[in-house]
Amino acid sequence: MTELSCKKIKGFHLVKTQKGATWRLRYTDFSGKRRKVSLGKLVDGTTDRMKAVDQAIEYRGELSKGQDPLAEIDKRKSIFKDDSESRASRLLKTYLEGTYTKYQATKKDRGQHTLDLLARAFKDLLDKPMNEIGKDELTKWQQSYKQYGENKTRSHSTIVRAFSALRTMLRHAVKSETIEIDPTLKFSLSSESHEDKNMRLNGSDLLKRRMLTKEELSGISKGLTLYREKLINGRESSRRHGKSHLPSLKSLAHPHWFFPFFRLAAYTGMRPGDLYTLNWHELNLNFKRLVKIPNKTQHHGNPSKLDLPLDQDITNVLLGWHKQLGSPTEGLVFPSIVTGHQMTKKAHLTHWKTILELGELTSLDFYALRHHFISRLISNGVPLLTAARLAGHKSVKMIEQNYGHLAPHTSAEALSLIAGDFSKNVQGSKAL
Repeated sequence: MTELSCKKIKGFHLVKTQKGATWRLRYTDFSGKRRKVSLGKLVDGTTDRMKAVDQAIEYRGELSKGQDPLAEIDKRKSIFKDDSESRASRLLKTYLEGTYTKYQATKKDRGQHTLDLLARAFKDLLDKPMNEIGKDELTKWQQSYKQYGENKTRSHSTIVRAFSALRTMLRHAVKSETIEIDPTLKFSLSSESHEDKNMRLNGSDLLKRRMLTKEELSGISKGLTLYREKLINGRESSRRHGKSHLPSLKSLAHPHWFFPFFRLAAYTGMRPGDLYTLNWHELNLNFKRLVKIPNKTQHHGNPSKLDLPLDQDITNVLLGWHKQLGSPTEGLVFPSIVTGHQMTKKAHLTHWKTILELGELTSLDFYALRHHFISRLISNGVPLLTAARLAGHKSVKMIEQNYGHLAPHTSAEALSLIAGDFSKNVQGSKAL
Protein backbone atom coordinates (compact mmCIF):
# COMPACT_ATOMS: atom_id res chain seq x y z
CA MET A 1 0.00 0.00 0.00
CA THR A 2 1.46 3.37 -1.08
CA GLU A 3 0.65 6.82 0.31
CA LEU A 4 1.03 10.17 -1.46
CA SER A 5 0.87 13.08 1.01
CA CYS A 6 -0.24 16.65 0.40
CA LYS A 7 2.27 19.33 1.50
CA LYS A 8 -0.37 22.09 1.87
CA ILE A 9 -3.06 20.31 3.96
CA LYS A 10 -1.75 18.55 7.03
CA GLY A 11 -2.65 14.84 7.09
CA PHE A 12 -4.37 14.86 3.68
CA HIS A 13 -3.11 12.02 1.50
CA LEU A 14 -3.97 9.45 -1.19
CA VAL A 15 -3.71 5.75 -0.39
CA LYS A 16 -3.08 3.45 -3.33
CA THR A 17 -4.16 -0.22 -3.10
CA GLN A 18 -4.39 -3.16 -5.51
CA LYS A 19 -8.05 -2.32 -6.21
CA GLY A 20 -7.65 1.45 -6.59
CA ALA A 21 -6.99 4.49 -4.44
CA THR A 22 -8.77 6.42 -1.67
CA TRP A 23 -8.47 10.02 -0.43
CA ARG A 24 -7.98 10.23 3.35
CA LEU A 25 -7.30 12.64 6.17
CA ARG A 26 -5.07 11.60 9.05
CA TYR A 27 -5.17 13.45 12.38
CA THR A 28 -4.66 13.00 16.12
CA ASP A 29 -7.80 13.33 18.25
CA PHE A 30 -7.95 15.12 21.60
CA SER A 31 -7.11 11.94 23.51
CA GLY A 32 -3.91 11.51 21.49
CA LYS A 33 -5.30 8.67 19.35
CA ARG A 34 -4.38 8.56 15.65
CA ARG A 35 -7.54 8.66 13.46
CA LYS A 36 -8.23 8.37 9.73
CA VAL A 37 -11.24 9.67 7.80
CA SER A 38 -12.09 8.39 4.32
CA LEU A 39 -12.87 11.22 1.88
CA GLY A 40 -13.89 9.20 -1.17
CA LYS A 41 -12.38 7.08 -3.90
CA LEU A 42 -10.03 8.23 -6.66
CA VAL A 43 -11.88 8.23 -9.97
CA ASP A 44 -10.09 10.49 -12.41
CA GLY A 45 -8.14 12.74 -10.02
CA THR A 46 -10.08 15.89 -10.88
CA THR A 47 -13.61 16.30 -9.50
CA ASP A 48 -13.09 13.65 -6.81
CA ARG A 49 -9.80 15.31 -5.79
CA MET A 50 -11.42 18.74 -5.41
CA LYS A 51 -14.27 17.31 -3.32
CA ALA A 52 -11.75 15.50 -1.12
CA VAL A 53 -9.71 18.70 -0.71
CA ASP A 54 -12.80 20.72 0.31
CA GLN A 55 -13.79 18.02 2.80
CA ALA A 56 -10.25 17.85 4.25
CA ILE A 57 -10.19 21.64 4.73
CA GLU A 58 -13.62 21.52 6.41
CA TYR A 59 -12.53 18.78 8.81
CA ARG A 60 -9.29 20.69 9.62
CA GLY A 61 -11.46 23.69 10.43
CA GLU A 62 -13.56 21.58 12.81
CA LEU A 63 -10.40 20.32 14.54
CA SER A 64 -9.22 23.89 15.08
CA LYS A 65 -12.58 24.59 16.81
CA GLY A 66 -12.21 21.59 19.09
CA GLN A 67 -14.55 19.29 17.15
CA ASP A 68 -13.64 15.72 16.24
CA PRO A 69 -14.80 14.90 12.65
CA LEU A 70 -15.09 11.14 13.25
CA ALA A 71 -16.96 11.69 16.50
CA GLU A 72 -19.46 13.88 14.64
CA ILE A 73 -19.78 11.30 11.88
CA ASP A 74 -20.39 8.52 14.44
CA LYS A 75 -22.96 10.73 16.18
CA ARG A 76 -24.85 11.35 12.93
CA LYS A 77 -24.80 7.62 12.15
CA SER A 78 -26.13 6.84 15.61
CA ILE A 79 -28.91 9.41 15.26
CA PHE A 80 -29.81 8.02 11.84
CA LYS A 81 -29.83 4.46 13.22
CA ASP A 82 -31.98 5.43 16.19
CA ASP A 83 -34.34 7.35 13.93
CA SER A 84 -34.57 4.40 11.52
CA GLU A 85 -35.36 1.99 14.34
CA SER A 86 -37.86 4.44 15.81
CA ARG A 87 -39.48 4.88 12.41
CA ALA A 88 -39.76 1.10 12.01
CA SER A 89 -41.50 0.83 15.38
CA ARG A 90 -44.04 3.41 14.23
CA LEU A 91 -45.05 1.48 11.11
CA LEU A 92 -48.75 0.70 11.08
CA LYS A 93 -47.98 -2.97 10.43
CA THR A 94 -45.41 -3.19 13.25
CA TYR A 95 -47.76 -1.66 15.81
CA LEU A 96 -50.75 -3.67 14.59
CA GLU A 97 -48.94 -7.01 14.75
CA GLY A 98 -47.06 -6.19 17.94
CA THR A 99 -48.31 -3.87 20.67
CA TYR A 100 -51.92 -3.68 19.47
CA THR A 101 -52.25 -7.44 19.01
CA LYS A 102 -51.09 -7.91 22.61
CA TYR A 103 -53.60 -5.31 23.75
CA GLN A 104 -56.46 -6.94 21.80
CA ALA A 105 -55.52 -10.34 23.28
CA THR A 106 -57.00 -9.18 26.58
CA LYS A 107 -60.45 -9.12 25.01
CA LYS A 108 -62.84 -12.03 24.85
CA ASP A 109 -62.29 -12.89 21.19
CA ARG A 110 -58.63 -11.80 21.37
CA GLY A 111 -59.65 -8.90 19.17
CA GLN A 112 -59.33 -10.99 16.02
CA HIS A 113 -62.29 -9.30 14.37
CA THR A 114 -60.74 -5.85 14.84
CA LEU A 115 -57.23 -6.98 13.88
CA ASP A 116 -58.47 -8.62 10.70
CA LEU A 117 -60.53 -5.55 9.81
CA LEU A 118 -57.52 -3.23 10.20
CA ALA A 119 -55.16 -5.50 8.26
CA ARG A 120 -57.68 -5.90 5.44
CA ALA A 121 -58.97 -2.33 5.22
CA PHE A 122 -55.59 -0.56 5.51
CA LYS A 123 -53.33 -2.99 3.65
CA ASP A 124 -51.96 -0.16 1.48
CA LEU A 125 -50.89 1.83 4.56
CA LEU A 126 -49.30 -0.99 6.57
CA ASP A 127 -45.74 0.01 5.61
CA LYS A 128 -46.24 3.67 6.51
CA PRO A 129 -45.36 5.20 9.93
CA MET A 130 -48.55 6.01 11.81
CA ASN A 131 -47.54 9.62 12.46
CA GLU A 132 -47.01 10.15 8.72
CA ILE A 133 -50.55 9.14 7.76
CA GLY A 134 -51.99 12.47 6.71
CA LYS A 135 -55.07 13.92 5.08
CA ASP A 136 -53.97 13.01 1.58
CA GLU A 137 -53.39 9.35 2.50
CA LEU A 138 -56.73 9.08 4.31
CA THR A 139 -58.65 10.80 1.53
CA LYS A 140 -57.10 8.46 -1.01
CA TRP A 141 -57.85 5.50 1.27
CA GLN A 142 -61.54 6.39 1.56
CA GLN A 143 -61.89 6.60 -2.21
CA SER A 144 -60.09 3.31 -2.89
CA TYR A 145 -61.74 1.43 -0.03
CA LYS A 146 -65.19 2.47 -1.15
CA GLN A 147 -64.65 1.22 -4.69
CA TYR A 148 -63.43 -2.37 -4.81
CA GLY A 149 -63.62 -4.73 -7.74
CA GLU A 150 -65.61 -4.00 -10.86
CA ASN A 151 -68.85 -2.13 -10.14
CA LYS A 152 -68.64 -2.97 -6.43
CA THR A 153 -68.77 -0.40 -3.66
CA ARG A 154 -68.75 -0.52 0.11
CA SER A 155 -71.43 1.27 2.09
CA HIS A 156 -70.63 4.45 3.98
CA SER A 157 -71.31 2.68 7.29
CA THR A 158 -68.68 0.04 6.41
CA ILE A 159 -66.13 2.78 5.66
CA VAL A 160 -66.96 4.55 8.94
CA ARG A 161 -66.55 1.28 10.86
CA ALA A 162 -63.07 0.67 9.42
CA PHE A 163 -61.95 4.27 9.98
CA SER A 164 -63.20 4.19 13.57
CA ALA A 165 -61.13 1.05 14.19
CA LEU A 166 -58.02 2.82 12.82
CA ARG A 167 -58.65 5.92 14.93
CA THR A 168 -59.03 3.79 18.06
CA MET A 169 -55.69 2.09 17.37
CA LEU A 170 -53.93 5.41 16.72
CA ARG A 171 -55.22 6.79 20.00
CA HIS A 172 -53.86 3.69 21.69
CA ALA A 173 -50.51 4.38 20.02
CA VAL A 174 -50.56 7.89 21.51
CA LYS A 175 -51.25 6.50 24.99
CA SER A 176 -48.38 4.05 24.61
CA GLU A 177 -46.16 7.00 23.56
CA THR A 178 -45.30 5.37 20.24
CA ILE A 179 -46.50 8.52 18.46
CA GLU A 180 -47.11 11.98 19.90
CA ILE A 181 -50.34 12.99 18.18
CA ASP A 182 -53.20 11.10 16.56
CA PRO A 183 -52.86 12.09 12.86
CA THR A 184 -56.61 11.65 12.28
CA LEU A 185 -57.58 14.39 14.76
CA LYS A 186 -57.99 17.02 12.05
CA PHE A 187 -59.39 14.64 9.44
CA SER A 188 -63.03 13.86 8.80
CA LEU A 189 -64.40 11.36 6.35
CA SER A 190 -66.36 12.85 3.50
CA SER A 191 -70.06 12.51 4.19
CA GLU A 192 -72.29 9.92 2.61
CA SER A 193 -73.03 10.89 -0.97
CA HIS A 194 -76.58 11.59 -2.12
CA GLU A 195 -76.34 8.59 -4.45
CA ASP A 196 -75.23 6.28 -1.65
CA LYS A 197 -77.91 7.56 0.69
CA ASN A 198 -80.58 7.12 -1.96
CA MET A 199 -79.36 3.59 -2.61
CA ARG A 200 -79.48 2.80 1.10
CA LEU A 201 -82.96 4.20 1.55
CA ASN A 202 -84.55 3.15 -1.73
CA GLY A 203 -82.15 0.86 -3.56
CA SER A 204 -81.29 -2.80 -3.76
CA ASP A 205 -80.15 -3.02 -0.13
CA LEU A 206 -83.60 -2.07 1.04
CA LEU A 207 -85.20 -4.52 -1.37
CA LYS A 208 -83.20 -7.34 0.21
CA ARG A 209 -84.66 -6.56 3.63
CA ARG A 210 -88.03 -8.15 3.14
CA MET A 211 -90.05 -11.25 3.81
CA LEU A 212 -89.66 -14.24 1.54
CA THR A 213 -92.49 -14.69 -0.91
CA LYS A 214 -94.81 -17.71 -0.90
CA GLU A 215 -93.11 -18.93 -4.03
CA GLU A 216 -89.67 -18.66 -2.39
CA LEU A 217 -90.81 -20.41 0.77
CA SER A 218 -92.36 -23.17 -1.32
CA GLY A 219 -89.18 -23.48 -3.43
CA ILE A 220 -86.97 -23.75 -0.35
CA SER A 221 -89.22 -26.42 1.13
CA LYS A 222 -89.15 -28.37 -2.12
CA GLY A 223 -85.37 -28.04 -2.36
CA LEU A 224 -84.88 -29.30 1.20
CA THR A 225 -87.08 -32.32 0.56
CA LEU A 226 -85.35 -33.23 -2.69
CA TYR A 227 -81.89 -32.70 -1.20
CA ARG A 228 -82.73 -35.02 1.69
CA GLU A 229 -83.88 -37.69 -0.75
CA LYS A 230 -80.78 -37.16 -2.90
CA LEU A 231 -78.42 -37.67 0.05
CA ILE A 232 -80.25 -40.76 1.30
CA ASN A 233 -80.54 -42.35 -2.14
CA GLY A 234 -76.92 -41.55 -2.90
CA ARG A 235 -75.76 -43.26 0.28
CA GLU A 236 -77.90 -46.33 -0.42
CA SER A 237 -76.49 -46.55 -3.93
CA SER A 238 -72.95 -46.46 -2.54
CA ARG A 239 -73.77 -49.21 -0.05
CA ARG A 240 -75.11 -51.42 -2.82
CA HIS A 241 -71.92 -50.94 -4.81
CA GLY A 242 -69.50 -52.39 -2.32
CA LYS A 243 -69.37 -49.64 0.30
CA SER A 244 -71.40 -51.47 2.94
CA HIS A 245 -69.20 -49.93 5.68
CA LEU A 246 -71.00 -46.63 5.17
CA PRO A 247 -73.94 -46.26 7.60
CA SER A 248 -77.42 -45.81 6.20
CA LEU A 249 -78.92 -42.33 6.42
CA LYS A 250 -82.52 -43.55 6.49
CA SER A 251 -82.67 -43.99 10.24
CA LEU A 252 -80.94 -40.72 11.12
CA ALA A 253 -82.89 -37.68 12.23
CA HIS A 254 -80.82 -35.59 9.85
CA PRO A 255 -78.92 -36.93 6.84
CA HIS A 256 -76.57 -33.92 6.96
CA TRP A 257 -75.59 -31.17 9.42
CA PHE A 258 -76.99 -28.53 7.05
CA PHE A 259 -80.60 -29.47 7.87
CA PRO A 260 -80.57 -28.60 11.59
CA PHE A 261 -78.26 -25.68 10.72
CA PHE A 262 -80.87 -24.34 8.29
CA ARG A 263 -83.78 -24.91 10.68
CA LEU A 264 -82.07 -23.02 13.50
CA ALA A 265 -81.09 -20.19 11.15
CA ALA A 266 -84.68 -19.87 9.93
CA TYR A 267 -86.18 -20.02 13.44
CA THR A 268 -83.79 -17.61 15.16
CA GLY A 269 -82.60 -15.35 12.33
CA MET A 270 -79.05 -15.89 13.59
CA ARG A 271 -76.09 -15.02 11.40
CA PRO A 272 -74.21 -18.01 9.94
CA GLY A 273 -71.08 -17.00 11.86
CA ASP A 274 -72.94 -17.24 15.17
CA LEU A 275 -74.28 -20.67 14.26
CA TYR A 276 -70.79 -21.96 13.44
CA THR A 277 -69.53 -20.88 16.87
CA LEU A 278 -72.61 -22.00 18.80
CA ASN A 279 -71.75 -24.31 21.72
CA TRP A 280 -73.91 -26.82 23.52
CA HIS A 281 -73.52 -24.91 26.78
CA GLU A 282 -75.32 -22.01 25.07
CA LEU A 283 -78.29 -24.26 24.40
CA ASN A 284 -80.51 -25.51 27.20
CA LEU A 285 -82.82 -27.99 25.53
CA ASN A 286 -84.45 -28.94 28.83
CA PHE A 287 -85.58 -25.37 29.40
CA LYS A 288 -85.94 -24.71 25.66
CA ARG A 289 -83.67 -21.67 25.59
CA LEU A 290 -80.75 -20.35 23.56
CA VAL A 291 -78.45 -17.72 25.09
CA LYS A 292 -75.49 -16.37 23.11
CA ILE A 293 -73.43 -13.21 22.67
CA PRO A 294 -73.25 -12.50 18.90
CA ASN A 295 -69.73 -12.62 17.47
CA LYS A 296 -70.01 -9.08 16.08
CA THR A 297 -70.46 -7.61 19.57
CA GLN A 298 -68.14 -9.80 21.65
CA HIS A 299 -65.35 -7.23 21.45
CA HIS A 300 -67.62 -4.46 22.77
CA GLY A 301 -67.35 -3.34 26.35
CA ASN A 302 -71.05 -4.03 26.86
CA PRO A 303 -72.02 -6.58 24.18
CA SER A 304 -75.58 -7.43 23.22
CA LYS A 305 -76.98 -10.84 24.10
CA LEU A 306 -79.38 -13.19 22.36
CA ASP A 307 -81.84 -14.80 24.74
CA LEU A 308 -84.31 -16.80 22.67
CA PRO A 309 -87.05 -19.18 23.75
CA LEU A 310 -87.29 -22.31 21.61
CA ASP A 311 -90.63 -23.81 20.62
CA GLN A 312 -91.22 -27.53 20.72
CA ASP A 313 -90.66 -28.01 17.00
CA ILE A 314 -87.15 -26.52 16.87
CA THR A 315 -86.36 -28.17 20.21
CA ASN A 316 -87.17 -31.57 18.69
CA VAL A 317 -84.93 -30.78 15.71
CA LEU A 318 -82.02 -29.98 18.04
CA LEU A 319 -82.71 -32.97 20.30
CA GLY A 320 -82.50 -35.24 17.27
CA TRP A 321 -79.21 -33.65 16.19
CA HIS A 322 -77.84 -33.81 19.74
CA LYS A 323 -78.59 -37.53 19.98
CA GLN A 324 -77.15 -38.11 16.50
CA LEU A 325 -73.83 -36.57 17.64
CA GLY A 326 -73.67 -38.86 20.67
CA SER A 327 -75.33 -36.53 23.20
CA PRO A 328 -72.28 -34.28 23.85
CA THR A 329 -72.25 -32.06 26.93
CA GLU A 330 -69.92 -29.47 25.43
CA GLY A 331 -68.30 -28.43 22.16
CA LEU A 332 -69.64 -27.02 18.93
CA VAL A 333 -73.23 -27.71 17.90
CA PHE A 334 -72.14 -27.85 14.25
CA PRO A 335 -68.56 -29.18 14.17
CA SER A 336 -66.77 -30.35 11.04
CA ILE A 337 -67.46 -34.05 10.48
CA VAL A 338 -63.84 -34.39 9.32
CA THR A 339 -61.83 -32.45 11.91
CA GLY A 340 -64.31 -31.94 14.71
CA HIS A 341 -63.32 -28.26 14.76
CA GLN A 342 -65.12 -25.16 13.58
CA MET A 343 -66.01 -25.12 9.90
CA THR A 344 -65.25 -22.26 7.52
CA LYS A 345 -67.82 -19.48 7.44
CA LYS A 346 -68.91 -20.43 3.91
CA ALA A 347 -69.33 -24.17 4.46
CA HIS A 348 -73.12 -23.92 4.17
CA LEU A 349 -73.16 -22.16 0.80
CA THR A 350 -72.59 -25.24 -1.37
CA HIS A 351 -75.58 -26.98 0.20
CA TRP A 352 -77.70 -23.84 0.01
CA LYS A 353 -76.92 -23.52 -3.69
CA THR A 354 -77.99 -27.13 -4.27
CA ILE A 355 -81.26 -26.54 -2.45
CA LEU A 356 -82.00 -23.45 -4.53
CA GLU A 357 -81.33 -25.38 -7.74
CA LEU A 358 -83.55 -28.28 -6.67
CA GLY A 359 -86.24 -25.82 -5.60
CA GLU A 360 -85.94 -23.96 -8.92
CA LEU A 361 -84.92 -20.71 -7.24
CA THR A 362 -82.18 -18.27 -8.23
CA SER A 363 -80.26 -15.41 -6.64
CA LEU A 364 -81.43 -15.89 -3.06
CA ASP A 365 -78.83 -15.21 -0.40
CA PHE A 366 -78.76 -17.42 2.71
CA TYR A 367 -78.86 -14.16 4.67
CA ALA A 368 -82.41 -13.79 3.32
CA LEU A 369 -83.47 -16.04 6.21
CA ARG A 370 -82.37 -13.35 8.67
CA HIS A 371 -84.07 -10.62 6.64
CA HIS A 372 -87.25 -12.72 6.59
CA PHE A 373 -87.03 -13.27 10.35
CA ILE A 374 -86.77 -9.56 11.17
CA SER A 375 -89.25 -8.46 8.48
CA ARG A 376 -91.84 -10.96 9.73
CA LEU A 377 -91.54 -9.61 13.26
CA ILE A 378 -91.86 -5.97 12.22
CA SER A 379 -94.69 -6.46 9.75
CA ASN A 380 -96.72 -8.28 12.41
CA GLY A 381 -96.49 -5.41 14.84
CA VAL A 382 -93.77 -6.68 17.16
CA PRO A 383 -92.31 -3.62 18.95
CA LEU A 384 -89.04 -2.43 17.40
CA LEU A 385 -87.08 -2.86 20.65
CA THR A 386 -88.29 -6.45 21.01
CA ALA A 387 -87.39 -7.20 17.37
CA ALA A 388 -83.97 -5.60 17.87
CA ARG A 389 -83.22 -7.76 20.89
CA LEU A 390 -84.41 -10.93 19.18
CA ALA A 391 -82.08 -10.07 16.28
CA GLY A 392 -79.12 -9.44 18.60
CA HIS A 393 -79.07 -5.62 18.44
CA LYS A 394 -78.81 -3.39 21.51
CA SER A 395 -80.82 -0.53 20.03
CA VAL A 396 -83.62 -0.07 17.53
CA LYS A 397 -81.58 2.23 15.27
CA MET A 398 -80.57 -0.36 12.66
CA ILE A 399 -83.97 -2.10 12.75
CA GLU A 400 -85.85 1.19 12.39
CA GLN A 401 -83.56 2.41 9.62
CA ASN A 402 -83.67 -0.73 7.50
CA TYR A 403 -86.96 -2.42 8.37
CA GLY A 404 -89.11 0.40 9.75
CA HIS A 405 -90.93 0.75 6.43
CA LEU A 406 -92.49 -2.66 7.08
CA ALA A 407 -94.17 -1.64 10.34
CA PRO A 408 -97.98 -1.45 10.16
CA HIS A 409 -99.09 2.09 9.41
CA THR A 410 -101.26 3.42 12.24
CA SER A 411 -100.89 7.10 11.31
CA ALA A 412 -104.35 7.37 9.76
CA GLU A 413 -106.03 5.90 12.85
CA ALA A 414 -104.07 8.20 15.13
CA LEU A 415 -104.92 11.33 13.14
CA SER A 416 -108.58 10.39 12.91
CA LEU A 417 -108.79 10.51 16.70
CA ILE A 418 -107.64 14.13 16.71
CA ALA A 419 -109.71 15.10 13.69
CA GLY A 420 -112.81 13.84 15.46
CA ASP A 421 -112.34 16.38 18.23
CA PHE A 422 -113.01 19.23 15.82
CA SER A 423 -115.32 17.71 13.22
CA LYS A 424 -118.53 18.23 15.13
CA ASN A 425 -120.41 21.41 15.99
CA VAL A 426 -119.78 22.48 19.54
CA GLN A 427 -122.93 23.92 21.21
CA GLY A 428 -124.48 24.72 17.86
CA SER A 429 -121.46 26.61 16.46
CA LYS A 430 -120.14 26.01 12.96
CA ALA A 431 -117.55 23.30 12.44
CA LEU A 432 -113.99 24.54 12.63
